[in-house]
Order: sequence, then C-alpha cells, then structure tokens
Amino acid sequence: MRAREWEARLRLYAFQLEEMRRQVADIELMIADFSRKREELEMAVRMEERNAGVDDPKDVRYPLAALDMRKRHENLGQSIESLKEQLKIAIKRVEEAQEELETAREQAEREGVEMITAPEAMPGAHPLS
Repeated sequence: MRAREWEARLRLYAFQLEEMRRQVADIELMIADFSRKREELEMAVRMEERNAGVDDPKDVRYPLAALDMRKRHENLGQSIESLKEQLKIAIKRVEEAQEELETAREQAEREGVEMITAPEAMPGAHPLS
C-alpha cells in the first residue's frame, strides 16, 4: 500500500475510534442525568409521603403523585441498568477500535511507509481515558 492509502486507512480507524469514544461519553452523560433525576424523584416521594403523613403505598390515603413518582423512579432505575450494559459494550468496542488502529499503525511502520501526517498527530493517538 502507498503512503496516501495508509494515511487514509489510519484516518478512518482514528475517526471510527473517536466516534466510539463520543458514544461512550454520551452514554455516561445519560447515566449521570438519569441518576440525578432518580435522586430528585426519591426526595420528592419522601416529601409527598411526609406531607400526607402516609408512607405505605398500599394505604388508600397514599398520595397518587407519590405513586406516580415511584413508578418513574423504578423506570429510571431500569433505564440506568440498561445503559450500563450498553456502556460495557461501547467501552469494549473502543478498546477493540484502539487495538485495530494500533495494529494498522504498526503494519504501516513495518512496511516502511513514510506518512505525510505523523500517526501520533492523528486523532485517536491516545487510549480511552
């Protein structure tokens, strides 16, 4: 392969790696946001229960707003768990993409290709932090 072809290939791998890293960051942001909302709901449920003087959801006097918030709290918990699973998969993909990029760089070096752009200057030169 010629230098330009290697450079294009490495740029593609680097671009894919950066895109996967962005996906990891997005998932982490969603988990943090959902966790914050879940904590807020938990506090709001306690406040509703305190105001009503009833903390047993089976009691007929239990506030409907608190029941609704409990359900949303539970749904957010399930969503967080699902996102954590997605995060594990996304992190694994980032690691695999990093390995592919490094392998391609090493192969280019073994073939003695002089790059127009130094591989270290390309995006994705640093592993996931």
